[in-house]
Order: sequence, then structure tokens, then C-alpha cells
Amino acid sequence: MRSRLVPVLGALVLLAGLMPPAAQSRPATGELRAVVFDAVLPFIEKRGDSYEGLAVDVLSAVKDEAGATSLHFIPVASIDQGFDAITTGKADIACGVAFTWPRTRQALFTLPFAIGGTRLLAPAGVDGTPDSLSGRTVGVVDNSAAAQVIASVVPAAKLRGFKTPAEALAALNDNTVDILAGSSLWLAANRGSGNKKLVPDYPYARTGIGCIVAQNNPGLLTAGNLAIAQMMQAYVDGDSGSREMVNRWVGPGSAIKLSEEQISDFYALILTSTAEISTTVKPPDQQGAE
Repeated sequence: MRSRLVPVLGALVLLAGLMPPAAQSRPATGELRAVVFDAVLPFIEKRGDSYEGLAVDVLSAVKDEAGATSLHFIPVASIDQGFDAITTGKADIACGVAFTWPRTRQALFTLPFAIGGTRLLAPAGVDGTPDSLSGRTVGVVDNSAAAQVIASVVPAAKLRGFKTPAEALAALNDNTVDILAGSSLWLAANRGSGNKKLVPDYPYARTGIGCIVAQNNPGLLTAGNLAIAQMMQAYVDGDSGSREMVNRWVGPGSAIKLSEEQISDFYALILTSTAEISTTVKPPDQQGAE
């Protein structure tokens, strides 16, 4: 009987083959130092003295895969500070980061564990199209992927930047700005009960959301990829623990309300596009037996 290779194992072979052999991993033991923002649900939210969110659950899995003994959070005040902490070695990893090509010059990206599209929270009468935004002031988080997209696609809009997601959300809630651009997942999770709509119907751009590590730490990149791939494979396979963890933040019953089928389809796409899947290789317990 023939069987396909498990996608995670294929991903391991592919990713390990891309790692420079002389580079060292950090951390092999000790604490994993993670950059965190506040007010970026569904990925990270400060709760008491600690943090919760999908990215925090991913960080916990990466910690275990990397062999670290504890997770230490390093709050930052801006996206620039977050990247600086990674590139200077003050922190090891950040999760919940949107992929952009310029950012690959600063850090290594893991596999994405979510996908976001640039959309807006806007009042009635603004449908999110370029014409409806012409001359309007749009709030953005400085140097965010959404800020770059809106500046490029809607040059007639006036952008007002805020250093952190928390500041941007506060400005929307107190009507300092009445339109806010950002990742669809972030906006949906923080929409609340106000009269703002999520527009347009289709995002301006989509981008993968994963973790970043320093360019001289490919060992931690591999640990991150393995942790994320195993989480996604478990979700696709119907593992109850993985589904409960992910669904809490983005699945049915969450503010995002994605179906399990939608999440599974995305995870399966990432796994199959990353790993070479063979339909001719037998599992180990059947090799050599005809």
C-alpha cells in the first residue's frame, strides 16, 4: 500500500537544506525573548502581567521546538523598535508580523500561520474604494504593511500615522480619525460594537503573517518553521487541541468568525506549497516488504 509523505516532514527536508551549515542557533536553552505589541488581537493582547493571542500560542510552540525553557516578552513602542530589537540581538523573535519584501532585508520570515488583507474600518458612505477615500484622512500604524499599501494604491488619501496599534485604535474610538486602515484580521478583531464597517469587500492586498528572526539565526528559523508546520498539520488532521487553540482567536465563535474549512484550506495550501509530497514512497514500517 502506497502513502504520501507527511507534509511537515517534507518541509523539514526542504527548509533544512536552505540553512547555512556554519550558523549557530539561539536559543538552544534558556529563555526565548519575544517582541510584543499591545492591542493587536487576534495575535497579541496584554492580559494582566502577561500576553495572550494566536501569536503568543505560536511563540509557545516555537519555544518548545527550539528547546528553550521559558518565554520572555519584550514590549516595544513601534514597528521600527521591534525590528531594531531583532536585528541588534535584544530579542530573538517576533510573531504576528506581516510579510513585505523590504522587510526581508532586515529579518528572516517563517512560514505564515495567518493571512491578512489591507482593508479599512470606515463610517457609512465610505465603501473603501479609492474614489471614496480621495481627500479623506486615513489612520495607519507607521511603517505597517497597510500604510505602504494605502499610500501606493490610494495616493489621493491623506495618511495620519500612529506609532502603535493601540494609539491607532484609540484615535478611531475617540473620533480623532474616522477611517482606519490595517490588516483585515486586526480590524475585525477590534471592531467592537461601533458603527464602523469593514470595507472594501475585497482587500487591496493580501500578505502572509508569520514570525521573524535575525538573519544570523537560521537555527531558530528552522525551529519556528517546524513548530508552525506541525501546528498547521495538526489542525488539518482535525486534532482537537490545535483546533481549539486556533479557533479561539480566528475560528467560529471568535470575532473573526472564519470557518474550520477556511482555516484548514489555508493551512493545507501552505503545507503543500512548502513541502514536496510524494505518492510513491512507502512509510517506514512498510519499506522492504512486498
